[in-house]
Amino acid sequence: MSKHTFEIGIWNQENFWLLSLAIILFALALGYVISLDPDWLRIGFEPTLIKHLLGLLVGVAVAITIFRWPEIGLLGLVAVIYTNASEIGVRFHNLPSALQLLVLVLIIILIGRQLVLRGQRLVFDSLIVWLIIYGAVIFASSARAFNLQLADEDLFEHVKDLLIFFVIINFMASRLTLWRVVWTLMLIGAFLGTISVYQVFTSSYGSEFGGFGRIKLAQIVGYIREPRIAGPLSDPNFYAQILVVLVPLALYRVWDESSLRLKAIAAYAFAVTMLALVFTYSRGGALALGIVLLLAAINKKVKVQYLLLGLLVLAPLIILIPKQFEGRLSTLTQLIPGQDESPVHLDSSFQERILLMRTAWEMFSDRPFFGVGAGNYSEYYEEYSPRVGSIVSSYEDFGKPRFPHNLYLEVAAETGLVGLVVFATIIVLTLLRLRSAHKLFKAAGDLHSASLVISLALGFIGYLITSLFLHGDYIRYFWLLVAISVAAKNIAEQQRKLEA
Repeated sequence: MSKHTFEIGIWNQENFWLLSLAIILFALALGYVISLDPDWLRIGFEPTLIKHLLGLLVGVAVAITIFRWPEIGLLGLVAVIYTNASEIGVRFHNLPSALQLLVLVLIIILIGRQLVLRGQRLVFDSLIVWLIIYGAVIFASSARAFNLQLADEDLFEHVKDLLIFFVIINFMASRLTLWRVVWTLMLIGAFLGTISVYQVFTSSYGSEFGGFGRIKLAQIVGYIREPRIAGPLSDPNFYAQILVVLVPLALYRVWDESSLRLKAIAAYAFAVTMLALVFTYSRGGALALGIVLLLAAINKKVKVQYLLLGLLVLAPLIILIPKQFEGRLSTLTQLIPGQDESPVHLDSSFQERILLMRTAWEMFSDRPFFGVGAGNYSEYYEEYSPRVGSIVSSYEDFGKPRFPHNLYLEVAAETGLVGLVVFATIIVLTLLRLRSAHKLFKAAGDLHSASLVISLALGFIGYLITSLFLHGDYIRYFWLLVAISVAAKNIAEQQRKLEA
């Protein structure tokens, strides 16, 4: 049979199979939506039904577009994760999970188009083995968990993160795609930062801007309570964490882009991301930001005169910083050894976090190998907190779930030494892959890509620093950064092979 047998007009064999896959995807999406809302089967033209039909048509159009241009799906996946758009759609707008549908589309494309039709080999990396091992540790730790449902939820989320990791490292296959992913992240910072800055400057705290501008009224310093910007997340401190990652990306684009237009866009993203981070009033975020900017200055070997010039340019931004932020940062001095640590003088939030961390350490000490079970820190809090003198009733929101406010202590408490070692190994291997990518790009004379990798590394380091003060509520951002780092190394290696 001739290879042209299936050609009809502009449709060749590959397009025929792509159309078939699109129809299959449409059927899966339709079945999924109907399972969520059986009222779809009713005959009529009610507003809700019309809204769902329009949403489905848009979804199908997006799916077909992704089949034609898979990179759009990749960039969309990065954007959906980093803006938390999927959770916002479900929680605020009663929509199906955009993340699940997008991952499903990309997996079908990966298997159908690249593996079956084109015979391309799937990209693997040894780090994926460690992710699987970490999933096995989560499963093993659940054997002793008090609340199996929480442990199962953690395992299910990790499996989803594993699939996302696999999709990203397979679709990020060129330097141009790497550049576009970084720019996508930076523009997300500009988008979120613009909303946050607008909220503060106009005192628009009554609107959540569709879920992308959440607000939390909380203690700033002493008895002063002010609105804190939380962006698309539920907590200002986590918002600060994801903003810290974006700051070096924007800063390095200002340094490295040759186009004045791109430099201007990057400068705007840098400015609003920095301001948004300030308006979160996150001390951990501010500390991480300071370290990241210092490392960036050292890496770029910024001379003192240029550093002073930069501070002069940023002076207008400094004027916009609230006085309460300075007062909040002053409480960081209480962490310096030798300071007065009596409960009378110690910031109440510091005191609470110290007790929460000590409780996590008690759990780890008591169950050192596999911990108390994934997701079960809050379930065992009442049992272990009296050992460190924690008085739950002395804090706000009596009875709410408690978290250790330290990712590494959380991993140790819930999955034990085994989980901590595996998690630490993943961090080290990720940093080594970034280092390898930088060296390979630099050896190939691609200094632009090498510098871009440095900005990714600084963003990842910023995330790791903020994790000293935050638990893993939004751990998906961590796995996203790991996947992008691995993809950067694979791209650098592929470039070396092509040039060899």
